[in-house]
Amino acid sequence: MSAKNGFVPFALMLFLSFSGVAFSAPAKNIVLIMADDIAYDNNFGAYGARESWTPRLDQMAAEGMTFEQAYSTPKCTPSRVKLMTGRSGIRNYIGFGSLASSEITFAHMLKQAGYKTHVAGKWQLDAKGGTATGKAGFDSWLLWNTASGLGSRYWEPSFDVNGTFTTYGKDDFGPDLCVQSILEFIEQNRDGPFLVYYPMLLVHGPFVTTPDSAVRERKDSQENFKDMIQYMDKCVGKIIDGLEAMGLAEDTVVFFCSDNGTNRALTYESFGKIVDGKKGVPHDRGTHSPMFVRCPGTVPAGARCTDIIDFSDVVPTLADIGNGQLPEVELDGRSFWPQCQGERGNPREWVFQYYWPKSWSWIPDELGEEELIWVQNQKYKLHGNGLFYDIVNDREERSPIPAEQLTDEQKKQYQQFKEAIASMPETNDAYANSRSKKAQ
Repeated sequence: MSAKNGFVPFALMLFLSFSGVAFSAPAKNIVLIMADDIAYDNNFGAYGARESWTPRLDQMAAEGMTFEQAYSTPKCTPSRVKLMTGRSGIRNYIGFGSLASSEITFAHMLKQAGYKTHVAGKWQLDAKGGTATGKAGFDSWLLWNTASGLGSRYWEPSFDVNGTFTTYGKDDFGPDLCVQSILEFIEQNRDGPFLVYYPMLLVHGPFVTTPDSAVRERKDSQENFKDMIQYMDKCVGKIIDGLEAMGLAEDTVVFFCSDNGTNRALTYESFGKIVDGKKGVPHDRGTHSPMFVRCPGTVPAGARCTDIIDFSDVVPTLADIGNGQLPEVELDGRSFWPQCQGERGNPREWVFQYYWPKSWSWIPDELGEEELIWVQNQKYKLHGNGLFYDIVNDREERSPIPAEQLTDEQKKQYQQFKEAIASMPETNDAYANSRSKKAQ
């Protein structure tokens, strides 16, 4: 039996349905964008900012879905490793700037499923024996990499371009080159399916002016940071406009998120208050990520989802979109692709987090300086040392609730979180081994 012109007769559909043959929706193109160092409440209109600096991302939210409870880790490397592998850092984090060469990434998975793959932006994952760019599953790349000793990421930038190190001109701006690289790749692979991973250079320090700034040499970090957010937004808009112009918008799922909170040297307005950034701190403003998903005709416009989302959920979500085969390793994520399409899906009840703060002074004393673990949902949070917080009413985690004051609801939640922690590995053997080798 065969189908002509893509049409499957009704009788054939019934036969295949009852014979147990499963249909998979055609794989969509995927563009995964991750900003660098910006919290969900940092002037995104979609999250209620009174002064929005992100009109194109606000438009993306209006045309797609806004996730209100998405969580990264507090720092860049563990977030990137978790995002790319679908695994908690307690299983596979080997150190700052590293992705273990044994790890299978979403690029490996989708490449095996027939995708062309490209990455542009900030890499930072091949220090200390980590994974070199070309071995992470990408067919092509344009990347700024701290581990390679490259120079600037912004003005007069230096990039690894498919294995060739190139320094550009003094009037070239790194984010523009990344977007150009992405659009050229999409144009060349428009017949799809393709995966673009865009770990943005923006808005990480140094805080510089952009091509849209009023002056080139301004040294005011706060003003430059505002310009950088606006340029980050512009870069996302250029990619969406490119997809529209190529007629690919309805065939492409675009994700936007951030790797961790805003730089601690900066302040911004959050829900009517001026606050400082909490990058590196295991609090809400250090881990609560913006997340928007857009695919006209598939993702309902203007929708909002309150399900809690973890970065480990990205790998199974991309597997659902691209008909990919999940890696045969211990994964911690679950797909939220059904929610993206307006369905109930299989929401998680909690998120487990692992973090090694490297003895940074801004970690609260009560949490210590060794491995940090915690479990949370939208309302409560339990740290591995037993501190329990109502994170709706105590977002800064200033007042842990004493055991004797827990309500029945809180006692139940505390016990569930305690069992969740017990269900995970007790410690990170991979990191312990890497630290032991370094000491030798």
